[in-house]
Amino acid sequence: MLIKLLGPFRVVKASGEDCTPRGRKACALIAMLALAREHKRSRVWIQDRLWGSRGKEQGAASLRQSLTEIRKALGDYRSLLCADSFVISLDPKLFETDIARYATASPQQTMAPPQGEFLEGFDIAEEEFEDWLREERARFQTHVAPAPELHHAANLATDLAEHLQPPKERPSRNRIVLIPGCRTGPSDAAVVTDSLVDSIAKTIKELGVATIQDRRDMSASAAWPADTLPGDGLTGDDGASVSTLSLRSDVFGSDTSKIVRLALLQRPANTLAWSSTLQINGDGTLDLNDTNVMRTINLVVNFAVDQLAHIDDGAPRSASHLCYAGILRLFRLGRANFESADKLFAAAFAAEPRGIYLAWRAYLRTFMLAERQFNCRQTIEAEAFDLMYRALELEPYNSYVAGLSAHVHSMMRRSYVAAYELAERAIQLNHANPIAWACLGIAKSYLGKPEDGFQHTLLARTIAGAAPFRFQLDALSCIAGTMAGELDKAVHLAEASHALAPTFAPPLRYLSALYAHNGHRELSFEMVRKLQTTEPDFSYDKLRDKAYPAAGLHRTSIINSLPARQF
Repeated sequence: MLIKLLGPFRVVKASGEDCTPRGRKACALIAMLALAREHKRSRVWIQDRLWGSRGKEQGAASLRQSLTEIRKALGDYRSLLCADSFVISLDPKLFETDIARYATASPQQTMAPPQGEFLEGFDIAEEEFEDWLREERARFQTHVAPAPELHHAANLATDLAEHLQPPKERPSRNRIVLIPGCRTGPSDAAVVTDSLVDSIAKTIKELGVATIQDRRDMSASAAWPADTLPGDGLTGDDGASVSTLSLRSDVFGSDTSKIVRLALLQRPANTLAWSSTLQINGDGTLDLNDTNVMRTINLVVNFAVDQLAHIDDGAPRSASHLCYAGILRLFRLGRANFESADKLFAAAFAAEPRGIYLAWRAYLRTFMLAERQFNCRQTIEAEAFDLMYRALELEPYNSYVAGLSAHVHSMMRRSYVAAYELAERAIQLNHANPIAWACLGIAKSYLGKPEDGFQHTLLARTIAGAAPFRFQLDALSCIAGTMAGELDKAVHLAEASHALAPTFAPPLRYLSALYAHNGHRELSFEMVRKLQTTEPDFSYDKLRDKAYPAAGLHRTSIINSLPARQF
């Protein structure tokens, strides 16, 4: 099909039949998808721009109505429009735009340049849409629209192609190469180990801290000697140097007993950096949802990215390096570290425009809120949601983008239904995602199932291994445990979080209340004094304030046992 963006908007079948929807907003929706990266947008993003002045439920209903109108207009071509509960997209194999058709025409084809105003006639009284329209027209004029005195048709075609094509993925200096290992015993064991390695590779790629190069299919032989590896893997596709680890999986045993050995090798020497083993079940299977397996997946991920972060070959830092440096800064806490982390994530996105880098920036703002390190509450909330929506648009199927977004909903607006949906989505995408399990647990706790929620947060901290955000998982488990009535365990978890991150405010807040509830007034006062070093105005009255970031306490009677005076 042809989508005409210059002049009056039209959608035309290959036969020449006009199947343009009648509604202006239905046409605008198609145009927005045609111009979007990968031709997809989240429902929330579209709804905000086309029906932002209406309530959420009314806007969602209007969006569904427009989707129905578009499908009816497309008729036999209705498969052009794809929609699920989160993302709406156009199938790129089924359409082209008039701009792209001209841009990709061969020199032998004689085609007149497309004529008309870009996105003509879109008069929609929605402020968000008008802002988008102005930006698109400005971008078109700057990068695409021909200046007759400067542009030849061939140059225009090149500019058009660059405008419409998403930027190519930039080579990363952080790389993990998946290599084949020894295989003894039944051949079906290879399928089991490949699935395990796939889960590890997926998590590393989702986090944005390294790229993956799969070389497992380079040989069908039973083994590769430990001191050899096909290809050197030390240069990127553009010749740039890269920091590389190899991940090797070996299977040993017989029909009755098999073991998987995972090993990380430091390149180029192929020296052993880390290894671990897992027992394959008697029936030849390995349950990827098993707690020990998920923990092993995260141990490999944590060790691999930490190793890569400490490799310094003097080359300019890549997006993945910048991202991991930002993660480490974020979890060191404090205003200076938050500002530094935000700049590092922004630099990573500038180098490689991925949603995960925006998601980390959104997530960072939840820490600014929890630590009360902000100047304007409304500003950081608006920033967090803008970054979150953009991240979800760019990577809707990245489990860490979904998991981090779930935490944004929980912390910023206490939108626990939205957090629940996003956390469940994240777990469906990657069952070994500890942040997603923790967010699901918190959402369930606030939605009336604290016992289940507490178990989910405990699972999160168990499978996270030595992740740099472990102290936050301990704190979230303390909150869920408090709401579940498991007060002794909640104290233990808050103490564990405090030991890992002594200045982190949430466990100090809960300990000040839990110690007081248990009659340990001096310990409670000590927590208050510690909080006041970074939060001078803290008092028990703050905990009583429902707007203060300690909402879980208000789901229990603990709040009533706070001392009238703090000293």
